[in-house]
Amino acid sequence: MESRKDFFDQHAPAWDEHHHLAAEAELGGIVKSFGLSEGDSVLDVGTGTGVLLPFIQKGIGPEGRVVAMDFAFQMLKEAKRRTVPQHKILVNASVEAIPFRSNVFDQISCFSSFPHFPNKGRALLEMVRVLKPGGYLSIAHLKSTEELRQLHHQVGGAVAHDGLPSPEVLRDMMSRCELTGVTIINQPGKFLARGQKG
Repeated sequence: MESRKDFFDQHAPAWDEHHHLAAEAELGGIVKSFGLSEGDSVLDVGTGTGVLLPFIQKGIGPEGRVVAMDFAFQMLKEAKRRTVPQHKILVNASVEAIPFRSNVFDQISCFSSFPHFPNKGRALLEMVRVLKPGGYLSIAHLKSTEELRQLHHQVGGAVAHDGLPSPEVLRDMMSRCELTGVTIINQPGKFLARGQKG
């Protein structure tokens, strides 16, 4: 865990430049697939440099609330520099011990971060714990599982072996964490796993 944290802290200042920040249309499309509503409270887990924050805020409107959480402090510093509306909170914490009470958020987004969680089962349990009954968890990427595996192998270092579970395994993991109606899209240029807390 510490090696991953060091990796992201060291790369934070140049992260967007070196990792080819996606076009706004692609990021907006990802957030649109979350099905946000006006006034929603959203936890953006593994927010990184906060690339989704402006789009999430637009989706939930001025009455909504977004909490951006990441375990790498330098990533959060980059996220803070982004021009986003005022209703945001930045939290430096691990997904395996989310510092919020249960049943708080209407939506949880997890964009481009799930492969880096060492204990994915524990991470899922924690995200579902803080989700309100009826709320949705969305795990998303702008790459397929195979594309992500190849990318992380090329990057090397602490993330060389980080990857997504197969769609079948992830569906089973999500179902065992009390998520219902789980749907998974895994295709070139897109991965989306989404489930509702029963």
